[in-house]
Amino acid sequence: MAFVYILQGTSGRLYIGSCQNVARRLERHNSGRVHSTKRIGLPLKLIAYRAFESNAESRAAEVKLKHWRNLAKATAFLNETI
Repeated sequence: MAFVYILQGTSGRLYIGSCQNVARRLERHNSGRVHSTKRIGLPLKLIAYRAFESNAESRAAEVKLKHWRNLAKATAFLNETI
């Protein structure tokens, strides 16, 4: 099982990513060990996530979401099966 997630930093900026363990990935982001999220402000807050059957599906969904500009639409897409 793989996941797509949206994080929000203290600056209000968002980060969209995919992984196999959301809790562990969030912990890694908040530890400051991930360069791409340090600049959006720690601590990060998990806004939404969604499970997919395979890494390929989650990666395709991540790419799709990164092209969307509407946070409400992206969040609704991720939350529709939770």
